[in-house]
Amino acid sequence: MSLYENIVMVIADSLRYDTVWGNNRQLLPFLNQHSMKFHQAYSAGCWTLPATASIFTGFLPHEHQATTRTRTELRKDRPTIAETLAKLGFNTIQITANTVTTHIFNLDRGFQRTEKAWQWFDTSKIPLLNFVLLMSKRRMRKRIMQGDFIGGKMSEDIKAGQAWFHSFCSMQLARAKEILTENTEKNKKTFLFINLMETHFPYHVSPKFKAISQSTNLKLREIFSLFHLVNQTWLSSGKRFIPPEMLQTIRRRQQLAWQRIAPIIDNFAEYLTLNFPQTLFIFLSDHGDNFGDENWWYHFSNVTEAGNRVPMFINAAGEFSGIDVHTPISTQQLYDYIIQSAELPIGKTAISKFLKLPPCLQSYWYNMKGKTLPQYQHDQFAFVHENQRFIHRDDQWFISDTTRHNSAAAKEEIIRGNPIQDLQYSTDQRKFLIDTYKGFSQFSQSI
Repeated sequence: MSLYENIVMVIADSLRYDTVWGNNRQLLPFLNQHSMKFHQAYSAGCWTLPATASIFTGFLPHEHQATTRTRTELRKDRPTIAETLAKLGFNTIQITANTVTTHIFNLDRGFQRTEKAWQWFDTSKIPLLNFVLLMSKRRMRKRIMQGDFIGGKMSEDIKAGQAWFHSFCSMQLARAKEILTENTEKNKKTFLFINLMETHFPYHVSPKFKAISQSTNLKLREIFSLFHLVNQTWLSSGKRFIPPEMLQTIRRRQQLAWQRIAPIIDNFAEYLTLNFPQTLFIFLSDHGDNFGDENWWYHFSNVTEAGNRVPMFINAAGEFSGIDVHTPISTQQLYDYIIQSAELPIGKTAISKFLKLPPCLQSYWYNMKGKTLPQYQHDQFAFVHENQRFIHRDDQWFISDTTRHNSAAAKEEIIRGNPIQDLQYSTDQRKFLIDTYKGFSQFSQSI
């Protein structure tokens, strides 16, 4: 039997599961008909660094240790997917619009080449609105005020910020087609990792940034709300600066961004099947996003349905056809699934073996230069069992229903006892949860 010639993973950054599975479920006709669709896929982390690191290493955040507070590069004693596939003869290439997946945290380890979308764009002239929005991020603001921007020196960091305000999706996927064609002609196997930023803040509703509100006053309130969302000012002030109607506007921005790029992604998946049939194609989100869901704003430091539940599709060279999977799975499991798929003939890697362990979610509180209020200074551990999420926070267990697409309506309830011990699990499953919770607790106390 044949082996995979290409493995392609496309991530739509920050894309919520209910943005895909809500009213927009018909936007992926090819993938809906020809792939395995996972309705309870969960990210191990709540933002790009820990979430992608878990996919790349198969480790949970407390194991790879690239988290919100530590922000260290990946442990070097665990080969990444790219490193392993390179040893198996794949040409490993990353095409990214997110600076986090590059050398900054060593997430490019194992990729023989990283192509950065913002380098394709002339940033010598930044419109005033882009300047205002760049200033909205604390890290960018510091770099700008140090003179990089004012002195006309466009640092890589500031150039990368342009990916927030310009859509690169079509260019990235077009470039992916070129690479696959070139490598096929040279008889090279290819592993492509592609990070798209259209569904990430500030949510690309058009090729260039624009507000979607109608009046000038509402446009200013929309930009004001985006500023407070990305800076999570509520963590240091305790104040909700974003009114409910503007939270809905921001959520609508992601939905509109998804409507823009979904047909492009679906057409790309169909193109791969027609032109490169021996390709394993995986489409998913690295994590979700929060627009007031479960009393959380933005995607740092949470374990919520909106923040951790993600859409995931696998098109395995025609092996699956419109199959719906409702068993909970962690995107962390993609590490072993991809490597085994690369080593075994097509059709010999059973996805069912990766559904046996309960997905675990971890978050580490966001220290805003010492200004984070005490009530938000907690690390969180969670796991998913059937249609329930069990959360441990501040020495207390909570339970939350996972069946609602609109997680703003979900409510946590305090429970007694320890669900790891109380739920019906096999010996291996219980040991996995006990060991994982212990490792999380020890790491949490050490940082």
